[in-house]
Amino acid sequence: MGNHISGGIFFGAVVMGQRVEITLPREITPALSGLPRRGRVFSGRGDELATIVGDLERSPVVTVVGMPGVGKTALAVEAAWRAWKDEGRFPGGVLFVELHSYDERNRLSPQQALAQVLRALAIPPEHIPNDEQELTRLYRSVLAAYAEQERRLLVVVDDTSGEEQAEPLLPADDYHAALVTSRHKLVLGEARMVLRPLDTDAAVELVRRVLGRDDGRVDGDRASAERTADLCGHLPLALRISAALLADLPVKPLSEFAAELAEAHRRLDALSRDERTVRAAFDLSYQRLPPEQARLFRLLALNPGPDISTEAAGRLADAVADRLLESLARAHLIEAPRWGRWGFHDLVRLFAEERAAADAAGELAAAEQRLNAYYVETAAAAALNLNDLVAMSNDDPLTRFLGNESAGIKWLDDEYANLLAATARAQADGHYGLSVTLPVVLGGYLRLRRVLPQWTALLERAVVAGKGLGEVELTGMAWDLLGLALQEEGRLEEAADAARRAVKCFRKVRERFRENAALSHLGTALARQGRYTEAVEILRSAVDRLEEEGGGAMTSRAHALKDLGDVLLRLGRFEEAAKFSEEAARCFWMPLRDEISEAEALLCQGSALFALGDPAMALVHLNRASEHFRKHENLVRLASTLNVYGCATWSLGYRDRAVEVLCEAVGLAEEVGDDGLRAEVVDNLVTAYTALGRTEEAARLAPAHGARALPPPPGTPPHAPAGTGSRRRPFGRFRRRPGA
Repeated sequence: MGNHISGGIFFGAVVMGQRVEITLPREITPALSGLPRRGRVFSGRGDELATIVGDLERSPVVTVVGMPGVGKTALAVEAAWRAWKDEGRFPGGVLFVELHSYDERNRLSPQQALAQVLRALAIPPEHIPNDEQELTRLYRSVLAAYAEQERRLLVVVDDTSGEEQAEPLLPADDYHAALVTSRHKLVLGEARMVLRPLDTDAAVELVRRVLGRDDGRVDGDRASAERTADLCGHLPLALRISAALLADLPVKPLSEFAAELAEAHRRLDALSRDERTVRAAFDLSYQRLPPEQARLFRLLALNPGPDISTEAAGRLADAVADRLLESLARAHLIEAPRWGRWGFHDLVRLFAEERAAADAAGELAAAEQRLNAYYVETAAAAALNLNDLVAMSNDDPLTRFLGNESAGIKWLDDEYANLLAATARAQADGHYGLSVTLPVVLGGYLRLRRVLPQWTALLERAVVAGKGLGEVELTGMAWDLLGLALQEEGRLEEAADAARRAVKCFRKVRERFRENAALSHLGTALARQGRYTEAVEILRSAVDRLEEEGGGAMTSRAHALKDLGDVLLRLGRFEEAAKFSEEAARCFWMPLRDEISEAEALLCQGSALFALGDPAMALVHLNRASEHFRKHENLVRLASTLNVYGCATWSLGYRDRAVEVLCEAVGLAEEVGDDGLRAEVVDNLVTAYTALGRTEEAARLAPAHGARALPPPPGTPPHAPAGTGSRRRPFGRFRRRPGA
């Protein structure tokens, strides 16, 4: 038997024991293959499209994988049209097979898919076998016939759930090419692409194109358009649904639509139009999960932060979680921003929260309790060397990070967002114990990373929680940290009051070490108010008492030493300032490894030595301070350090180098917008320019500035003539600024 297609390709084979001779179509058209029509709107995938089309020329199999709704099918269809029609790379046409692997009702088995393809190739139904091996043999024989006639085909296998489902449809040779899409990661060839959500510009452009050129809402309210894109997670499915909903109501403002999407508990309901919903797309993947994966998927929604570690997920689920997490990532239901950490796309998180809400309340509460306990316990261990309060109160210290303090700090860095979110959630839920315990445990780390001001409101609520628990000691610890946060915000009177309240709490429970630590913080707050004499008395007493209490090299005493040195420098007691700041710098270097605090102490020490007439030794400490400040991008303190550094360099006779350093200091002060600091550095730089005879530069920098006497070069006799200033400080008015 045979069929007749004019101008086609002759094909003869033995099928089910019978000789079949038919004519195949010369080119597989969309009408035969079912290739969807080209999308009316396509946005933001230019690079990906070019990569796929190029890979199809070089590789027999190209895979495109990604999360539900990310636009894999739309990209595959556009790539097929471009490679076939626009660029003529596949003269035999395109075969398109949609497997519906995640849809129980419409899923195609390999046999059904092969039969569908053979029908598209004009094989008469009576010659299409039922056996999968026979089907595969016939299919590959047909492809070979096209190859003999140099009619290259592109086979698009859309929506497969795994390699085994796609394999029978792939060409057996390297002549033809296949483009395969899946929600799961695939290993079918070397050319693989993981499709990500759109960037902001492409997401907004997609909404604009769906709405049409006559709709001016996107151009008229770009901010709301970007807000809508963000709330859709830049996911093409969500963006298309949103644009369609907006098109249904041409007078609805974009700002109002974005406000509706902002309600997280209603967002998935809002992203629905007719039968097309974001929730349904996610549900197809979720329904295929084994029970243990589905349970972990739901529990992950309990983590308050943006991502979670493998270890934390294991504690959350009370199970070994690594393989389960990897399986969820292969299904693109979670993401791995880096190895060992896992997170949700924003919309998938909302879906997971919905699913979790259906679980038994007791199981969810137990899982959340396990997670909170993990965060508190591990944070306490990680902060042991940073936080005297934790170290002094632990009868049985956690030893996980002992001897490896850097690993503890790295853990705290990695988990910071989770710890912040866990504290906020505990306070919102009225969980008093966690509300005060987490901030207290993290105190040393928050101070190390200079993030205490971010916690001011949380610390205020921690004080309330401590009082509610009737825990005087915890309340005092919260007051103490709150005082430090208020200092960083410049709320100095409130900071001093908080420190006094902390002292009162610690005295009540006879916690001498903490009392003295709080007193040192009070001294610092007073110093920042300019009450130097009181501050020196309090800080000096606190330093001595902390040493007596066994805190010789602990954080609290190191900070007290540093602050005492700074106050003494301001009072002109340079020898004492150098002594105390030297000891502070040594403590911050080892064992605390707090480079910023070490640099602050070194700046004080270098300034004191310079004032004492030892610029060479001052430069040693100032150089190390500048390295630390530069490393941590602390530009204000770097500018202050370079100001002193430039003065010391000048006094040693290195005039050009001094000018170079001072110029950098001026630039940094301008960059951070510190006009007072800039004026001080400019004062020194103008004087330097004047002394060097560079009057035009001096006038340009500060036209009204008058030249003054400069320090002499090294070796000038003690009684130099007037104007050389042999014993005075460089530029005659060097000083450190309060808070610098």
